[in-house]
Amino acid sequence: MEINKTEIGVCAFGLKTGIITFDDNMKDVVKKYFDKNKNILNNKDILCMTEAVVAITQKNFVNLEDVSIEIKNKLNLKENSTIGIVFPIFSRNRFSMILKAIAKTVPLGKVIIQLSFPRDEQGNPILSKDFCIDNNITLDEKLDLKKLDNLGKRYLHPETGMDYIDFYKQIVEKESKNVEIYLANKLNYIINSKPDGIICCNVHNRQNILNEIKKLGYKNIITLQDICSNSSKKEYSEYGLLGSNILDPEKNILKLAPKDGDLLCENIKQMIFEEFDKDIEVLIYGDGAYKDPESGIYELADPVSCFGCTKNIKNKNKTGVKSKYLMQKLYSQGKNKKEILEFIENEKQRVLKENNKNDFSSEGTTPRKIENLISSLADLISGSADSNTPLVLVKNYL
Repeated sequence: MEINKTEIGVCAFGLKTGIITFDDNMKDVVKKYFDKNKNILNNKDILCMTEAVVAITQKNFVNLEDVSIEIKNKLNLKENSTIGIVFPIFSRNRFSMILKAIAKTVPLGKVIIQLSFPRDEQGNPILSKDFCIDNNITLDEKLDLKKLDNLGKRYLHPETGMDYIDFYKQIVEKESKNVEIYLANKLNYIINSKPDGIICCNVHNRQNILNEIKKLGYKNIITLQDICSNSSKKEYSEYGLLGSNILDPEKNILKLAPKDGDLLCENIKQMIFEEFDKDIEVLIYGDGAYKDPESGIYELADPVSCFGCTKNIKNKNKTGVKSKYLMQKLYSQGKNKKEILEFIENEKQRVLKENNKNDFSSEGTTPRKIENLISSLADLISGSADSNTPLVLVKNYL
């Protein structure tokens, strides 16, 4: 099938590289692919690399024992201490091994987990809205497991069918002497439990929660970003444990998010120019910023959707003009299609040059960062973990 290139807009497709292991180098992986497929590269293309393979080629992973030691030192905990966990998300891949590492820190002590409700930060339902209404449950209450069980059957995740509360409880019980789990949105409940240290475990609102707890008078608190974020160590991430996920559950190994992402992207951009004479942009993508309209689950469990990109697209907004408004206005003035098209194109260039977010021609086209839009596109294109397309090439966007 052949299509006139002038009639194609933005397009993106996954690139099959084969299996990528710890023995690989990301620059070599990219070069090897384009050595075999030179003709698909054009100037202004955007090459997207999934964060998982970047971190793997960086050998950026940690052992849970080391994570536990760091937590213990940062919060000055003892084996019989009590540690508080505030607002973790429901995720086997994202949080279950982190929880295991936290529990290992206090084998003779206690782990207190405070869950938000009716949903976690990612939109995973912890209680159904109907359940709360039927049982006159308000969002200010504290609900312990005994009270929940007395009210009826434990709520299961509608997508996975899992009882995450019980799942988390079992993880802690294997590593620590005591565990307490309850549902509450007010932060004074975790403070009133008098833990020896607190870890703020939500992703996007972590700093606000940490600041709020400190304002309430509690000081010995950190976020997941404060763990495994020391750049003096070989294995670290600017985002700490945020963006990490399971690598080897049997060997208790967590993969961290990539490190030094911007630098890697610039190096690959330079390599592409030197080897293939093409001037492209490069970025590292994580979760797309996508909210499922049916389940209400927000897919962005990573701290960011883009873990690094070349400077030409970094912090740059994608702007445009409101074509429907301009078409209607010009059509009413008696302009023909050719004249309308030429005017709209000129308006696009003017708006881009002036970069005025309040320009009326661009009304309805909310400015968003290019790196976030392209990362979300790449994540949707690459699909499931077994699609074997860790690279995505985006064309006709810039």
